[in-house]
Amino acid sequence: MASLLFAWALLALQHVHHVHSLPPPLPTFACPPAAARPKFRYWFPDASIPPAVVQADVAAMAAVGAGGLQFLPFYNQGFPPVSTNWSTYGFGTPAFKEVLRAALRETARQGLTFDFAVGPNTAAGVPAVPGTPGLAMELVVGARVLSGAGGSARVGRVPPPVLEFNHAPLDGWVHEPENWGPSEVVAVLVGKVKSRTKKSGRGEVVVLEAASVVDVTSRVKGGEVDWEVTGGGAASWVVVAFYQRYSNERSCVSVAQAPSWVGNGSWMVDHFSPAGAEKVTDFWDQQLLDDKEIDGLMRQVGMYSWEDSMEMMSTLWWTPDFLQRFERARGYSATEFLPAFFQAKNLWNGYGDPYDTTYTFEGEANDGGKYAEDYRLTLTEGYQDFLRQHQKWAADRGMAHSTQPGYNMPLDLSAAIPLVGAPELESLGFGESIDTYRQFTGPAHLFNVNVISTEIGAQRGGAYAQTVPTLLGLFRDSFAAGVNTLVVHGFAYSGVYPGTTWPGYTPFQYEFCEIWGPRQPAWRHLNDTLLFAARTSEVLRTGVPKVDLVFYAWKHPWNARTVYQGAELTAAGFTHEYLGPDNLASTAAPVRDGILAPDGPGYKAIILLGQTKITAAASAALLRFAQAGLPIFIIGQAPNTTIGSAGQEEVSKNMARLASGGFANVKTVPAAGFGPDILRDAGLSPRVQAEALSGAPNATQLFATWRSQPERGFDAVYLLNRGAETTFSISFTVPETSVPYLLDAWAGEQTPIFAYLRTGEGITARITLAKGQSTIAAFTRVPSTEEIPLYVRAALQQRRDLHPILRPPPKLTLGPWRLSVESYAAPAALSTASVSHNLTTLTHPSPLPKLTPWTALKGLERTSGVGTYTATFTLPPADAPTNYTLHFTGRVANTLRVRVNGALVPPIDPAAPGEGRDVTGLLVSDGGGVNEVVVEASSTLFNAVKARAGDVRSVGKGVQVPRYYSQVGWAEGGVAGEVVLKGWRRVVLA
Repeated sequence: MASLLFAWALLALQHVHHVHSLPPPLPTFACPPAAARPKFRYWFPDASIPPAVVQADVAAMAAVGAGGLQFLPFYNQGFPPVSTNWSTYGFGTPAFKEVLRAALRETARQGLTFDFAVGPNTAAGVPAVPGTPGLAMELVVGARVLSGAGGSARVGRVPPPVLEFNHAPLDGWVHEPENWGPSEVVAVLVGKVKSRTKKSGRGEVVVLEAASVVDVTSRVKGGEVDWEVTGGGAASWVVVAFYQRYSNERSCVSVAQAPSWVGNGSWMVDHFSPAGAEKVTDFWDQQLLDDKEIDGLMRQVGMYSWEDSMEMMSTLWWTPDFLQRFERARGYSATEFLPAFFQAKNLWNGYGDPYDTTYTFEGEANDGGKYAEDYRLTLTEGYQDFLRQHQKWAADRGMAHSTQPGYNMPLDLSAAIPLVGAPELESLGFGESIDTYRQFTGPAHLFNVNVISTEIGAQRGGAYAQTVPTLLGLFRDSFAAGVNTLVVHGFAYSGVYPGTTWPGYTPFQYEFCEIWGPRQPAWRHLNDTLLFAARTSEVLRTGVPKVDLVFYAWKHPWNARTVYQGAELTAAGFTHEYLGPDNLASTAAPVRDGILAPDGPGYKAIILLGQTKITAAASAALLRFAQAGLPIFIIGQAPNTTIGSAGQEEVSKNMARLASGGFANVKTVPAAGFGPDILRDAGLSPRVQAEALSGAPNATQLFATWRSQPERGFDAVYLLNRGAETTFSISFTVPETSVPYLLDAWAGEQTPIFAYLRTGEGITARITLAKGQSTIAAFTRVPSTEEIPLYVRAALQQRRDLHPILRPPPKLTLGPWRLSVESYAAPAALSTASVSHNLTTLTHPSPLPKLTPWTALKGLERTSGVGTYTATFTLPPADAPTNYTLHFTGRVANTLRVRVNGALVPPIDPAAPGEGRDVTGLLVSDGGGVNEVVVEASSTLFNAVKARAGDVRSVGKGVQVPRYYSQVGWAEGGVAGEVVLKGWRRVVLA
């Protein structure tokens, strides 16, 4: 619990004659439901594994406090394993059904929730007959410069398609498209070349004269085009042919001749039409949910169907009716502009141009300009239909769909997020910037999508290296952006598997962390962290979010870059997030009483910062917002260029009117002059304001996330300090009948705040937060202000650690400490028949004056495991009632758990171990009795793996990136510093 460091005079208590008790602000806080608890992504290698081991793994997740699992048949990312036959054990086979059935049965038995990948690997495809509707398609190109004499040339032969392209380097991660099967001519164009320019790398940019382009598709007969170019020099003309074809890309292979298509691997589906989603859901309906027990269990415990981020390749993503969809939506035919679509922005993750020759049109940018933008807009609309179909299928079965929508692809992330029940981001792909997370949460919040998920914990740097404090830091950053559902990456199948040695099945060949489960020393303590996260999630799932400001931002395609670069708004207390053009133009964005989305996030203003492009519909929405009184701040130049080819006249008209000065609530500010003072001058104030009183010079690293449930008079504010330890004076804008609590997500306690200042705007309290520490302030209502003195009396009576009023209470530094370490090590002879640790107990030969990481002690420095430190003490005589709190002055390397006289002390935040835990009721204080303190602390498994990094194998392969183990030192384990027992004089109010 964050420290409350002061006691201000509040109200006169002398006339209060009874104690008033309020119910806790959040009844489910101490024991959150399964839906709020973190879940694990569960990787299993294939369906050859024993169902009983799967059930044991699910039970292990439940035992550690998880709320569920994300069931992911990993299949070594779709690449062949050592010996199992995927035509027998592949996705959707009878063997797979039995593993699925076992997982569902145990999930129901344990009272957990069940999410399931809709396909193997990243779930981008399912088994199918190749070359059938609903599978992924691409558009490919063939081109030829015309040649002739006398300034004329006959087009003649249609250029054949070029199937090899500059795909992203995803070897060992994503299968390449397979170059077989027919290619169907979509269009053949002839156009005049205006210029050719060498690229900085290889290849060239060819600029075509738009007016010269002729569609000669109708003249194709027998592979020849009966058309002649005359004038202007035949060599300056080019014929370009476009072919649609199935990309023939597998998300998972089969390693033997399958008796049926079900065992022949999985194929990527079309993600840009409903047909692709139907390909997936039809497979589930016909091949898996046809089993009545599986179907019934899925309806009982199933929560989300799920797909990972789209990791697939193509020259140009395509769908059969793309041209028709394009013409309906954009108002013109795409055919003559197809050359401009093949751009780096339209390849996976913007990796590079698909072909060495890139086309554009005269007057357009080298990236294809408005025509390439129109392609992306149309592709996004197809993707939206794909998501709607998935969501409808899941909803019909009492579930919802979850996916990581849009990023890595030429799609509008903000337009896709609202269409699924649980949109999911990932800590790996979104970096360490809370600003990038807010680009995701804004569209979800606007559309009242209350479950915002994250795949959390994936990091490069070697498996078994991630500490719990590192994972906890990722949790806290996600919460600060409004994410409220955690999918921990991940839990690995724990049984034996061919080609796999100790420490067990390790996906990604040891490159990515983390591999959680009982194999980890910290597992025995992990439920403390998971319960902390569950309680915080429960708060952030209650009511609706409230956010002060919203920025307009358009990223197409999206990338993990910060939009608002400053820290001044955060320092002033203003919270913010982002919306895209589709979001602004939607019916989910009403303005009432000068507030945008008042029943949802309740944005007090919208800010246009550094954006140059906008749609006509979004520009009209901004004008509508201004007319309704919403404060709008134009920083520097307003976005004044339409996205795509349509709507420029409307955009220019709307933005000119917006910036004309005709609206008192619209301010144009020079870019260098923007800051919180501009907002305050306009009468805006944040819901939370903080002043740094000691420690950091300001509150630039204090992040706030507000949830409100007006119907029951509840507000909660999650606070995270990413800077140095600081004491803040924090003001919360709450109704005058509010009473404050501090919610301790580690102990599950909801404690009234007894020291605070009530002002006309709300409540102010002083809170100290260590670096990386978070806390939750909550507010509930009393019927009237006359009830508040009764609340204060109750709050004071619950506090026992008030300012001392007698002689200084005792303070003891505990020690010396006896140390023993349960070592987790590899067996002497690694074998594929066992994944069990060699467990031994190592004892340090002499007592330690203070807690010392065992990895700093001779003979223990390369150990992984759990260390147990033990000390005894007696309490000094006390002349007054005394409470005692236990404090750790040093650093926690991984996890920490404490027992006093055999009783468990409430969990200690590794970010703030110095903050005390009340242990008064656990102590022996009479007659000089001896007390025992036992401190358990864990390490990662990294040292044990590093010691055998050249020998370990997973699915027949060793460590994929040896430097993650060879070029780093031995990891620290244990605790550093002193343990102090502080006494506090107890004051009892009559």
